[in-house]
Amino acid sequence: MPSSGESSRENVGIIHYSVAVSDSAKPLVVTVLFGGQSAEHEISLRSARAVVAHLDPTRYDIHLVGISRDGKWLGAQGSKQLLQDGSVIGPLRGPYLPEGTDVVFPVLHGPGGEDGTIQGWLELLDIPCVGSGCTGSALGMDKSLTKHVLRSAHIPVLMWTDVRYCDWSADRVKVLAEVAAQRSFPCFVKPARLGSSLGISRVEDPASLARALDAAFAFGEFVLVEPAIVCRELEIAVLDGSPEIVSLPGEIIAQDWYDFDSKYHTDSAELHAPTENLEPRMAEALREFALRAFRVLRLSGMARVDFLLDHHSGRYYLNEVNTIPGFTSISMYPKLMETAGVPFGQLCDRLISLAMQKRLIVEREVAVPLIEHEAEA
Repeated sequence: MPSSGESSRENVGIIHYSVAVSDSAKPLVVTVLFGGQSAEHEISLRSARAVVAHLDPTRYDIHLVGISRDGKWLGAQGSKQLLQDGSVIGPLRGPYLPEGTDVVFPVLHGPGGEDGTIQGWLELLDIPCVGSGCTGSALGMDKSLTKHVLRSAHIPVLMWTDVRYCDWSADRVKVLAEVAAQRSFPCFVKPARLGSSLGISRVEDPASLARALDAAFAFGEFVLVEPAIVCRELEIAVLDGSPEIVSLPGEIIAQDWYDFDSKYHTDSAELHAPTENLEPRMAEALREFALRAFRVLRLSGMARVDFLLDHHSGRYYLNEVNTIPGFTSISMYPKLMETAGVPFGQLCDRLISLAMQKRLIVEREVAVPLIEHEAEA
């Protein structure tokens, strides 16, 4: 099990992951993708500002490509303006990359950027991409698919009920009855493919269930319903490599539950990175499950793995994974990585280096050996 804290700092000192980029006489051309059509557009802008601020301009030739809320890609000046104040100016175009791009750093949260679509496009273009590839991104984005895969790997997850929009629109009464029978109250209703707690509702009784489902379906065609347990919310940061760095658990203490406002607007939640109030054996078990989930979901580069620790039973459940975690000034992922011995700037360096290394692995996988056939007699 890769260690954290002092051991992680030793790992960073011994294994020089950034050699691939630092030894080059020519700065690496890094294109930062941000914005996008998802409801997490504003969070993407905040994360991208932090990433760009921590990329060393002496090592990287940094290019910006912003995507507007309606999915239009902006040129250099428009991208700069979008990052600066969120406004959209200049000509709009379709998907493109600046000429000479060596590696793409996507800071796109939610559908259209974190779900494998951008990653698949870059794989077709043969352009290295920071973070997980198409398969891992798609699995990690969908909370229901994540649960199905993790359960098959004997990783504990909360029970849940899947609801499809086609079923909801066809027979609301039937769906309400099935969900109420399968799930107790209170419960949480969540869009299957979104982050930042957007579209999530806590439902106290059957009378409020229909409204919560309508709210969740506004963000996509698949929704899941989970029991609401009294719990602690713990998060672990994983950074790829040989070996991976797995942080100690951090903890989020919110007044009610960790919704969108408490994450980004009110600052009412307390973030402890790492938490000091967790039994060492429990912390180690969570770290082992986080790494196992990272591997079984085919993730790469980075991930934040979230757990729920039930106050009553003492059992823990893997809640979700985030393949492009927030990089804002108050985000847990960079905070936990810093406590594990990887400050923000080094974190960006290592992620870029890992993306370049991953390309070599992909090239080996797609190389087809020549097969010699015996000449016909």
